[in-house]
Amino acid sequence: MCGACGDRAALDWARPFLAGLPARMAVATAVTRLAGAAAPKVSARAGGWLVSAPTGRQTVCTGLTELLAAVRPWLRAPGPFDAGQACGRVVVPPPETRRGVLVRVAPSAPELGAEMLEIDAGAPELGAELAGVDADADANGAGAGAEPADVLLVPDASAARRAVLRLASPPWSSRAFLAGLDGVDQAWAAPPTEVTSDNPDQVADLLVWVEHVRQAGCQAEMPLRLRAPLDAASRLDVELRAGHVVRARAMSALSARRA
Repeated sequence: MCGACGDRAALDWARPFLAGLPARMAVATAVTRLAGAAAPKVSARAGGWLVSAPTGRQTVCTGLTELLAAVRPWLRAPGPFDAGQACGRVVVPPPETRRGVLVRVAPSAPELGAEMLEIDAGAPELGAELAGVDADADANGAGAGAEPADVLLVPDASAARRAVLRLASPPWSSRAFLAGLDGVDQAWAAPPTEVTSDNPDQVADLLVWVEHVRQAGCQAEMPLRLRAPLDAASRLDVELRAGHVVRARAMSALSARRA
């Protein structure tokens, strides 16, 4: 639960896409299709979902992460994305206000201090270690496109992984996202496998599928990137890396074509 607002869903990576009841209904349908006949009933409701087990037990879920955790015992093992499913559209989030961060290995860089990695409500914004530059779209194949990003210098691959995981976790995840990686020659930092769709009615299915894959841990070291249209002007951009969602946003269709 968010200590500041008491809202557990506030930190869920998929929340911006699921702000409307029709989007949550589409997710409920997608989850039901992944589960077996004896699975709980999943119903969309204001603020989330209600999971009703065959035993009568009910669980209120306010975010996609909670929902998949609640039904995971009944879900089939994740396989490739089923392009034959199309459960519905999601909400197009507001324009992105977070800062993109390119994590770059520079052996002479100092280890990140606790003040950089332990940001709380009273701590400063991303500090002087971030230098504003243009991110290289081809950096390790992990860039989010030729778009402005701050560069975070780290001394080695281990420090890069720690920085990436911090960027994917609160409170950093509400302020920044991973725009790319440079100088890391390990599997988790490889160019992501892209899972794409041309159908905006499949976006709810994509979000449910990638969270199922993430929680199952079957691709913890194999990066994935989801891309699909949200509407005529916006496209989904979600990246899973090192077992964490490191970027989840809407891009303009023009920016997405350049990425």
